[in-house]
Amino acid sequence: MAKLLPFLRLVRVGTLFSPAADVVASVAVVGAAWTGALAGAVAASVCLYAAGMVWNDVADRRVDAEVRPERPLPSGAIGLPVAMSLGALLLAVGLWLSPCRLHHGIIAALVLLYDFVSKRVLWLGALNMGVLRGLNLGTALACVPTTAAIALDLRIAAICYGIYIVAVTILGHFEDTPNVRPRAVSNIQAAPLLAGLCGLWAVQGGLWPAPLLGGVAVLWCARQNARIYTWDRPAIRRAMTRLLLGTMLYTALLALAAGRPVEAAAIVLVIVPARWISRRIALT
Repeated sequence: MAKLLPFLRLVRVGTLFSPAADVVASVAVVGAAWTGALAGAVAASVCLYAAGMVWNDVADRRVDAEVRPERPLPSGAIGLPVAMSLGALLLAVGLWLSPCRLHHGIIAALVLLYDFVSKRVLWLGALNMGVLRGLNLGTALACVPTTAAIALDLRIAAICYGIYIVAVTILGHFEDTPNVRPRAVSNIQAAPLLAGLCGLWAVQGGLWPAPLLGGVAVLWCARQNARIYTWDRPAIRRAMTRLLLGTMLYTALLALAAGRPVEAAAIVLVIVPARWISRRIALT
């Protein structure tokens, strides 16, 4: 286990439930029956996401040596050749498993673009990540045929999800920014919550049950933020953890809004182990 732990940290194992939940929600919204191909789409998204985490640390290893020396590469727990081999393997396996390789190929390209290029510019990196996760939520559109109306609902939900991720990415930038203004942090955190409610309303076509249940989560999050007076690195990291786990709540509620309670319950259930892991292995 001691030898495995650095690799779990490298791929941010606690975050890997989220891309899987994206695709599960996507299948639920289009109303498709589960097949081996769609299960392969879930696995492909997880592999590509894990690859992105690995290549992120490869790209940032010199910066991390100064600001995050506890990460596996700067700490020496994992060597650079091993990390690069793992990143390449995860990309290859993800594309091999995919039933829609063009779609996942675009996602893989966006992963590498973010890790090595776009994240150097805050707005560009945030937009890159938002498009990437929005495409992941729309995976079912590349795998199964559906009606124009349902496709539109899923596209709106994916756009709202992209906005959510853009805001979370900007919040992550604040983690390394000294003297962050509390108002700026609060405003950024409001964007994903409001975007999520809009996406739920689009799929539900009304307020009950998914948007109202999402509203309860928004109020809880606002209450947690109201208790924080100094947005230092630990406080921002906790807020990031809540919002990252909140992506799974969003996808669970999307499945519920689409009338697929089994998928919704499955996503909610994996929030528990994801939360447990997040307390032991950082999600960022």
